[in-house]
Amino acid sequence: MKSMKVVTEKQIGDNSRSISTSIDSSKLLVQLTEVLSVLSKNDALTIFLMANEGIKSEIDTPMKIGLTKKQYYTRLKQLVDLGLVIKQNESYIQTAFGKVVYQKHIIGLTNQIKNSKYLQMVDVLKADSKFNDSDIMEFISKVQPQISSDLQESSKKDSTIASSYEDMVRKILEMTEFAQNEILLATRFQNELIVNSILKKANSGINVKVLADTNLVENYFEKEMVVKSDKNKKERENVISNPYYPSKIDRRYVQIPFCIMIVDNKHVGLEIVDLNESKKFKMAIFREDANISSFMTLLFNNLWQKSSVNPPKIITKSI
Repeated sequence: MKSMKVVTEKQIGDNSRSISTSIDSSKLLVQLTEVLSVLSKNDALTIFLMANEGIKSEIDTPMKIGLTKKQYYTRLKQLVDLGLVIKQNESYIQTAFGKVVYQKHIIGLTNQIKNSKYLQMVDVLKADSKFNDSDIMEFISKVQPQISSDLQESSKKDSTIASSYEDMVRKILEMTEFAQNEILLATRFQNELIVNSILKKANSGINVKVLADTNLVENYFEKEMVVKSDKNKKERENVISNPYYPSKIDRRYVQIPFCIMIVDNKHVGLEIVDLNESKKFKMAIFREDANISSFMTLLFNNLWQKSSVNPPKIITKSI
């Protein structure tokens, strides 16, 4: 009973932390929505932009900036309540938070809108297989150096860490949904949502290769398999050993050290294994990087060459 109590308390603690994280995320989402909602209004944005230099608190201020008193004071109160603007002496100015929003987002977005033509050029070039990311960056750096710098800075932030199995599943589903040409997956786990998502993509014509861990299949057989000795025995073994059966997805079997997912030769997911508890999921890193993707593709192909088209031999109970 004592060990059961310890486990229960741990579960309660884990659940509490999960609920707390969820609540914090919800609060941030609400605040973000409120800020974007207010700044999306033309009159509120006008006041916010003018607050960068300071707006005199005078009776005729609304008229000077072309707003009614109701418009002016309604939007001003919203900006103050959101912590974007504060009254200092006889003027309204941007807060520290307001200045960060102004510099990082308003000015930054304004500049990108001005340069939208060049960003469209980047998308066109990326869609053409004749140009790789290095070629595109070199071209853009000559045409518009600031855009090249912004894109390179953005690419450094494309890594996502999944610290739970559920987060990993969500990210894999996202990568699968946006796959356009090819999906390579080496997995130590089996998830019905992922299987169904990949099946859908394979049926749409996307090339899919799957490597399943031999231990995964063996464990699954041990838990689930009781084979009837009849003419359908082989069919049942195929169904259990291959969740993609009878689709045309190319699935093979090999010992897999960690999960790998590569999509369209540029998106890559990599499982980080805890050597002390290697059978449990620890975390995964997802990143858009052509160089890392190429390296992981070589690793995948190496495992593919060592793999078998047949599932591991299982000693099953016959009835």
